[in-house]
Amino acid sequence: VGSLGLDVVGIDADSRGRIKVDPQSFQTSVPNIYAAGDVIGFPSLASTSMEQGRVAACHAFGVPLPPPPETFPYGIYAVPEISTVGQSEEQVRESGAAYEVGVARFRETSRGHIMGVNTGFLKLLFSIETRRLLGAHIIGEGATELIHIGQAVINLGGTVDFFVNNTFNYPTLAEAYKIAGLDAWNRMGRG
Repeated sequence: VGSLGLDVVGIDADSRGRIKVDPQSFQTSVPNIYAAGDVIGFPSLASTSMEQGRVAACHAFGVPLPPPPETFPYGIYAVPEISTVGQSEEQVRESGAAYEVGVARFRETSRGHIMGVNTGFLKLLFSIETRRLLGAHIIGEGATELIHIGQAVINLGGTVDFFVNNTFNYPTLAEAYKIAGLDAWNRMGRG
């Protein structure tokens, strides 16, 4: 952003060249100037950048918006794919919250057998106190597609019981959510 001449309009970038914004509106220190995407820094993802731009445009035109979701998915398009949403196990542990982990290996699903998938897994983290899903982490085939189920459940305040009490299409890799939910539920009890 060094060549944009931000200083001319009264906007300063930080030491790393990122523009400071209000995280609720993406408005800069100059009321009629907004910034979104890579120029504001973390997380610098295309998906979040598009949402930041939408929020900024709505704010600029006075369109009311609910508060932005607290969580959004990350995806690494490698082999294998890696995707995560919500808190990591390290973050939950450091918070001191009591939690339970549910794991499903893709090879445990019928779809995994059909596809010949021998690697990959889904890990879910649940609060023991509230039973809510705190984080979802996937490594393997279709991780960046499957993560959105976890994202929706986290953003809607869903619990381990959602996964136990709902039916997932069979045979799919999404069935891993039910397996991981049951894995945690068996140790958590019925609540």
